[in-house]
Amino acid sequence: MSPSTSDPFGLLGLPPRFDVDPATLERAFFERSKEVHADKFATAPAAERVAALSRSRALNDAYQLLRREASRAEYLLARAGVTIGANERVDPSLLMEFLEERERLSEARVAGRLAEVEELQTKMRARRAEAMARVRADFAAEAPKLDDIKQQLILLRYVDRYLDECDAALDD
Repeated sequence: MSPSTSDPFGLLGLPPRFDVDPATLERAFFERSKEVHADKFATAPAAERVAALSRSRALNDAYQLLRREASRAEYLLARAGVTIGANERVDPSLLMEFLEERERLSEARVAGRLAEVEELQTKMRARRAEAMARVRADFAAEAPKLDDIKQQLILLRYVDRYLDECDAALDD
């Protein structure tokens, strides 16, 4: 029986859980990649080459999804029936906080205060690390509270967008 092409864990032969050892994930990816590498199908009929390419792409997509903690967490939530939509209800105080943070960042960026941008970035990286630590702890619990994990992942989306803005400000 072949693993489902829609299940990243199955494609890589790993159990579906949040706590995945990065070395194990990488090893599984490279072992599976050898099985579908284009060189193995160079002289195969076109249909087999296309199928191998499709399997290789699915494997790469699975690896990319699972190697990032936030996307792995979102996948596991979705698998449990909890999805994060585009228009999730968010605590108004969180929205206000991020509006204020973005305003501070914009002012620092426009004024060319790169040291301040770096400080804001450092602060937000710490916030990201804290949120991810909570996600890890929640998944490690005997009975994970999926709604709590969802809220942390929504927060992470805001944090990641903010960090992207910091990177853009520092790249200017």
